[in-house]
Amino acid sequence: MPQPLTTTHTLMYKELVLYIRPNSRIWQCRYKIDHKWQRGSTKEYKFDLACAKAKEMMIEAEIRKRNNLPVVTRKFKDVAKLAVERMLHERKANIGKVSYIDYMRVVERYLIPFFGNRAITNIDYVALDEFDDWRISIMGKAPTQSTLLTHNAALNRVFDEGVIRGYLTEITRPKLEVKGRLGERRPAFDLDELKILIRGFDAWIDKAVKAHSKQCRYLLRDYVFTLIDTGARPGKELFDLKWKQVNLAKDFNSVVMR
Repeated sequence: MPQPLTTTHTLMYKELVLYIRPNSRIWQCRYKIDHKWQRGSTKEYKFDLACAKAKEMMIEAEIRKRNNLPVVTRKFKDVAKLAVERMLHERKANIGKVSYIDYMRVVERYLIPFFGNRAITNIDYVALDEFDDWRISIMGKAPTQSTLLTHNAALNRVFDEGVIRGYLTEITRPKLEVKGRLGERRPAFDLDELKILIRGFDAWIDKAVKAHSKQCRYLLRDYVFTLIDTGARPGKELFDLKWKQVNLAKDFNSVVMR
């Protein structure tokens, strides 16, 4: 059985332990709340001050639990990075959404720069209003409803991660609303525009410098042609298309492209 280190002290048997990590002079503590061990730094160098701080941390955590609040808090950026890791893992497992790419971009470009050093439990409606003003100043315009939906979905992914890990509760997480201006939808391509688009692909592909870029342009051309021929919507609808769902035309006499 391993012997306890001289830098480890049990303040309450199986409940509260004080210790120092290698290459550090600051006392750390671990304490048990609701049968689960929690860890934290006392930020104290002196043993007697660290003892008092550790007991205070344990009492505060117990009070938070009794009031249905998260036992521990974490910075927003730490939880956001965990949320990004979860989305990456789900995409690798082929169970993630295509929209996760947009969510991760929003997390890195907007959410972490603004909320990063705040405790995730301190993201209240005042903070969200401040974020709205900051986002407009960064974007140079008020975001559309579509943009807000994407941003809210990304923020909800971070809040979901906080709930999963016990840093937030469903009661304390903010409820997000969409207010932005309506976006202006581009009209559909007409036949003349489609002809110009299709004719331009070959010359655009030939301008590719690298072999990889050329292959990507070929792929994009085929992707666009499939969208035009099927009427499918870009994204998941087309990505889920199976060969068994495709009927190849045998008579092309009716297809005229000039």
